[in-house]
Amino acid sequence: MKRLINLGSVSFLNAKPLTYAIENDLVNHEFELIQTSPSELSQKLYNKDIDVGLIPVAELLKRKDYRVVPEISISSIGKVDSVIVLAKSDLKELKTIAVDKRSQSSTALLRIVLEIFYGIKPSYIAKDIDKADMLDGVDGAMLIGDSGLRQCYSAENPYKVYDLGEIWTNETGLPFVYAVFAVNKNVILGDNLNALIESKKYGLSIVDQISEIESNKLGIDYEICLKYLSDRIKYELGDEEIKGIIKYSELLSKLGQAEQISKLDIYSE
Repeated sequence: MKRLINLGSVSFLNAKPLTYAIENDLVNHEFELIQTSPSELSQKLYNKDIDVGLIPVAELLKRKDYRVVPEISISSIGKVDSVIVLAKSDLKELKTIAVDKRSQSSTALLRIVLEIFYGIKPSYIAKDIDKADMLDGVDGAMLIGDSGLRQCYSAENPYKVYDLGEIWTNETGLPFVYAVFAVNKNVILGDNLNALIESKKYGLSIVDQISEIESNKLGIDYEICLKYLSDRIKYELGDEEIKGIIKYSELLSKLGQAEQISKLDIYSE
């Protein structure tokens, strides 16, 4: 019997269009789908507990032994709505900020925005951001994923909202790529490469259905989910997205977080 390929993904709303068809066997594939948090997923891929993983780009840039699945990313051009900072004052005045301990990539983006774009160096405090006391004792908090999306549109939110995707694009003119499918170099995908691409295409053709399903699960309005999946999140990995990743690596290298790259190692058979 042929071994299944372990495919790691995250349970965030923005990943659903990529994996829905695989999860529901609507395309031919040989994947075993495993869902967990971004940081755990990165560790599983590094440990080779999974073969392919939807990992943060910051994690990708730390490694030399991954190849990137072509044509697929989770990215944004301008506002993203789900990677935000809630602040008690102007963003440039923050001295302490809580960050989501589940995500290295978004924290790295926050550091680029604050330290390189704005020239400030606040203290970063890792917290469980889903807690009600996330802003206790700090000037601001970064939220990602579904938690960020909820707070972005919350009528009860008393704080200023800053969208990190919007700031990135305003400063660089480029998309920001949050995650890509990375493949361990000893893994042969075969026809499963096409299965990933077809799964993305299928998911994007039914974002209205996915939005309805996830709206009920997450308690986020259908219209917000639909706008997020059809307008805010982009799923391509073209020349501009690759330029965005290279720019990200350049800025991360200034923070000592990764080596600068000049190209991506794209998976091919």
